[in-house]
Amino acid sequence: MENLSLPCPFLNNVHLSEKTYYQIGGKARLFALPESVRHIGDLLCWNRIHQFPLALMGMGSNTLFSSEPFEGIVISFENMNRMFWISEHELFCEAGVENGAISEELLNKERGGGEWLYRLPGQIGSTVRMNARCFGGEIADVTSGIMTASISGALRWHRPDEVFLGYKNTSIMDRSEIVVAVVLSFSAVKKHDEIQDLMESFEKERFDKHHFDYPSCGSTFKNNYEVGQSSGRIFEALGFKGVREGGAQVSPYHANFIYNTGGATSSDVLRLAAKMKTVAATAIPAKLDLEVQCIGLHPKILLEACGVPFVPDRVDDEMGWAGMFWLPHAEEAKSTLHDHHPELLLYGPLTNYSDESLSFPGGLFVSVEQLLSLDDAVCDPEQPFLRWSTIAVDASVFARLPGAAIGDNGFTDELWQYSVSELFLGHGEAEKEYVEFEMTPDGGWVALKFSHRRKRANGFEIPVQEPWERHTTRFHDPNRFGMTFSYSLLEPFIVDRTLAMQCAASIGESRYGLFPWWKSPIGTPDFHQPDRYYRVQLG
Repeated sequence: MENLSLPCPFLNNVHLSEKTYYQIGGKARLFALPESVRHIGDLLCWNRIHQFPLALMGMGSNTLFSSEPFEGIVISFENMNRMFWISEHELFCEAGVENGAISEELLNKERGGGEWLYRLPGQIGSTVRMNARCFGGEIADVTSGIMTASISGALRWHRPDEVFLGYKNTSIMDRSEIVVAVVLSFSAVKKHDEIQDLMESFEKERFDKHHFDYPSCGSTFKNNYEVGQSSGRIFEALGFKGVREGGAQVSPYHANFIYNTGGATSSDVLRLAAKMKTVAATAIPAKLDLEVQCIGLHPKILLEACGVPFVPDRVDDEMGWAGMFWLPHAEEAKSTLHDHHPELLLYGPLTNYSDESLSFPGGLFVSVEQLLSLDDAVCDPEQPFLRWSTIAVDASVFARLPGAAIGDNGFTDELWQYSVSELFLGHGEAEKEYVEFEMTPDGGWVALKFSHRRKRANGFEIPVQEPWERHTTRFHDPNRFGMTFSYSLLEPFIVDRTLAMQCAASIGESRYGLFPWWKSPIGTPDFHQPDRYYRVQLG
C-alpha cells in the first residue's frame, strides 16, 4: 500500500472505535488532525489531487461510524480548539472546542446562558451543525456567526438566520461544508455560584438518568411534536427498554438511548433502531427520524429501514455510503468546485491578532472573490480576476487617514503609518515570493513585492505605482473599499490551481486584525508570515 503524507498532522490505520464517544467504528486508513484553519485548506487542496473519500469527526458523540474499514480520510477537529473573547460578550471558538470547556469558560467569566452545555458530550462545531439543544437551551439562541469551509476550501461567514432552520435542523447538515469556527454571544452577567449551581443540577440529572452508564449517542431519534409525546416516552410505552441486538441495548432507564454495552457494531445499533422506528410507525403511528448521524459504509437495507439517505457503493450492491463529507464517485459531488462566478473565496470578520487584547473592534469584514474561471482568465489575462473588499459597519474605526498626503492616483508610500486594510497573496511558503497590498477608505493604496519574508524583491525596493497600475483597479466609499487584480499579475503565484492569501488590518493604537485567524499568534504582531497564509482552490 502506498505510503502517503498529508499536509497536516495525521495518523495511519486508526481504529475509530478508540476515537469515538460511542466506541464504535472500523479502521480508517488516514486520520487527519489539523491544528489550524490553514491545515484545513491545505488538506482540501491536497485531496483535490488524490481524491480520497472524506469524513468528518467531532467527538463522535452524535455519530455512528461504520464498523467496516474506511479507505479514506477521517478529519478530526480535536486539535482545533482555540477559544478567545473578541468582545466583552462574544466568544470565538474553533470547531474542536468541547461544549463543557465553553460552559467552564463562561463560569469563570460569570456569563449566563451556557450552563446547559456542561457535560453535554461533543464539540461546538458538531453542536452547531445539528442545532443541538437540551435542558431548554438551544445553540441557535446563543450563536452570532458561523464560519464554514467548502470542499474547495472557500471560507465563508454565515449569519444565524442563514444556518438554523428550527428543531435540530440546519442548512449545512446536507451540504459539503465544514463548520470550522463559531462566534457565541453571552450578554447576561450572572453570579458565579448561580451558574455553578445550575451546571451541577444539569450534571446530576444526567447521572440520575444514567446517561453515562455506557457509551451512547444520546437521543437516537428526534422528537416528533405532532405526536404529542417524546420519542423516549413512545419507545417506553412500546416496551423497548432493555431490548438488545448484539452488543447494543436500549437503555433500561431512557428508551431513546441505545447503549454500547461492549463490542456493539454499527449494524447492531442500526438493526435495533430499525425495529424501533418500524414498530413506532405501525403501532402509534408515529414517524420518527434518526437524530444520530450515520457515517461510512453500511448495509443498504438497514439505512433504508432507518430512513437514512445514502449513495450506493460502486463495488458492493448491498452497501451504501452515508453521511460523507465528500465521495469521489458521488453524483452530488460532481464538479462542486466553483461552478459559477463570481465565486466567494473568503468572507469573514477580522478578529484580534492574538488573545491578549479585546482592543480590535467588531464590524470589520473582508472578502476575496474570484471574478472569472481560470480557463476564462487564461484566455483574457488582463481582465479583473480577483476582487478584494473591506466592509466597515462603522467607517470611523479607520481613524488615521492620509488625507492630503495621498499621492498621485492614490499611490502612497509609507501607508503603514495610517489605518489600513491589507491583503497578502503568494505561494504560502516562507521562502517564496509574495505581494502585499494596502488600502485606506479614502483611496490611498500601495503595493509591495517580496522575494521572501520581509525581503523586498529586486527592482521593488522603492514602491512605485507603474508595475501595478495596469493590473489593478480601486474602488472606495466610506463603508466599502478595495481593489481588483488581473490574472496576469497573480499568475506567478498560482500553483496547481491554488493561491495563498491573508487579510489583515492595522488601524492604530496597537490594534491589529486577521482573517483567516492564526493558531496561537504570539509576540509583536507581524503579518509577514507567508507560511501561515490560507491556501484556497481556484476553479
